[in-house]
Amino acid sequence: MYGMVNEGVRTFVIKKFGKDAWETIRLDAGIDTSQFDRMHAYDDAITCDLVAAVAKHRDMAQGEVLSVFGEYWVGYAGNSGLGNLLSLSGRNFVERVQNLDDMHDRKMMAMPGLKPPSFEIVELDQSIFELSYYSVRPGLTPMVIGLLHGLAAQTNEKISVELTSARSSANAPDLFRIELLA
Repeated sequence: MYGMVNEGVRTFVIKKFGKDAWETIRLDAGIDTSQFDRMHAYDDAITCDLVAAVAKHRDMAQGEVLSVFGEYWVGYAGNSGLGNLLSLSGRNFVERVQNLDDMHDRKMMAMPGLKPPSFEIVELDQSIFELSYYSVRPGLTPMVIGLLHGLAAQTNEKISVELTSARSSANAPDLFRIELLA
């Protein structure tokens, strides 16, 4: 995973829990650096170790940490180089989700070896959608739920998200039912 994600975890921890908490968490995770190079690729295990250490430090489930971080990630990424791409990708929640793959494609030019997730959203009814989420990384489903809520908040929309089917194999998607709330 690129350092931008790990740096996002670092800033999340500092913002929510303070610098001392970050030092404790990074040491518990076995991380010997206090910051990450956003454009450097790191082993995915580092991110997993950080999430596990945050969960332990805050007495939270790892899924809960990922969900809260996913929502935080939208604002964090928006304040980085992804911000313009995200704001230009659509005026509402559905348009932004529809354009996530295009945004990731643009980022791949600057980040060789990036393995971004893929999102497909299909309208089932006027305010109900099915989202297919594909990733080479297992276990990030809770982060996607937080990310979706963060995207909706950016466009001043409210949603409900339900995982309707967890992926059954490495090539299968997680399926979500998303409802736009009035």
